Amino acid sequence: MMRLPLFRPEALHQPLLLNRGRALTYSEMLYRASQLAKALPDAACCILRSEGLDHFIYGWLAALMRKQTLLLPPSRAAVAVEEIHRQYPDSYCLNAVQNDSIDVPQVASGWLDELTGEQDAVPHAPDTHLAAVVFTSGSTGQPEPNRKCWGDLVRGSRALQSRLGISSRSRILATVPAQHMYGLETSVLAPLLTGASVHAGSLFFPADIHQAIRDFDGPPVLVSTPLHLRALLEAGLEWPPVQMILSATAPLDTDIAEAAEACFQAPVMEVFGCSEAGSFASRRTAREKDWRLYDSVSLRGESGRFYLEAGYLPSPVLLEDHLELTDSRHFRFLGRQQDMIKVAGKRISLAELNKRLLQVPGVRDGVFVWRALEGQRTQRLMALVVAPEIHPDSIRQELLALIDPVFLPRPLLKVDRLPRNLTGKLPRAALDAMLQELGR
Repeated sequence: MMRLPLFRPEALHQPLLLNRGRALTYSEMLYRASQLAKALPDAACCILRSEGLDHFIYGWLAALMRKQTLLLPPSRAAVAVEEIHRQYPDSYCLNAVQNDSIDVPQVASGWLDELTGEQDAVPHAPDTHLAAVVFTSGSTGQPEPNRKCWGDLVRGSRALQSRLGISSRSRILATVPAQHMYGLETSVLAPLLTGASVHAGSLFFPADIHQAIRDFDGPPVLVSTPLHLRALLEAGLEWPPVQMILSATAPLDTDIAEAAEACFQAPVMEVFGCSEAGSFASRRTAREKDWRLYDSVSLRGESGRFYLEAGYLPSPVLLEDHLELTDSRHFRFLGRQQDMIKVAGKRISLAELNKRLLQVPGVRDGVFVWRALEGQRTQRLMALVVAPEIHPDSIRQELLALIDPVFLPRPLLKVDRLPRNLTGKLPRAALDAMLQELGR
């Protein structure tokens, strides 16, 4: 058993968190986390719900200091937190502030904002310690738990850092929540394990992100999603340059990648991964069709299915993706296994249909759904579309130039918004609830 530091010791007196106009060093952050660790209850698990990245990192380190396991809920909604507590009864919920709507024992960490002090003794954790349980988003059904040992997280994060060139000189600005694997790898593990600095704000609106980029003393790495990138490009702002843009959680359209590279004067790197394994491949979307595996991982095909193998994975991970290997280190993504549909003898993925739908001028958001309508047995394609200024017939007409007519959605329903979570995904339960409200 090896003991690994919780962050890079050489970074102690370097800035970690750009927080409310000032930079908090690793040493100052560690002091706050150590004080929180003393206030945590004796329990096996900590449901980490803290909204701000600063309080998430305090809670992450404090729980690991207490040898607890972090439970990362698929959303911050009370029902999600309460369900995890039922599954892991020896747990409590850590919030920045007390939330009376959640019926779970809680600890608040807001008082840490007033603390000043430094600590230089960097804590370690056994590489075999069960550091976290990361839950899937629920976009394909019930959220599933994925167990992560500390050593596996460290080695997996190093693979991402090596591929993307993230180092102690990097500055990171993330618009995705740390509770999900993509956000955890990029906004928590990447800075802690390299000594990089990260913006602590909860950033969503384009104007706030615009200001946050300017808060840094140099161009940052912008961590985002396809949906959010599209919103930034449509915001009508003159964007300062960034070092690099990272995108994940959904396929990124080539046109959006090209526009983002021109707007932000930086390469757009798309990362490919899953909650079970973390990220394991990347590509520069504006220039590359094929995904390139990280150096430390490999893919093994077997009867049309693919297994991901790496030294930091306890066992091979069966991917729920339909892939095409172009050589031993490259592949193309053809859709998720569960997304592949067949209509009139023709096959396509729902992800590809969603991509085409978003290419229709005036469509702000949309999703294809493959399901049986109420009272019917045969499954049909339908679509939910956010397009305030366009008639559904016009959308269908535009789609005829983009997809085979057999895949036209019937019905196509306009809605005010889709129930996406903070990473831009559509949890199955939320989508089912919307369809039920629409009488579908």
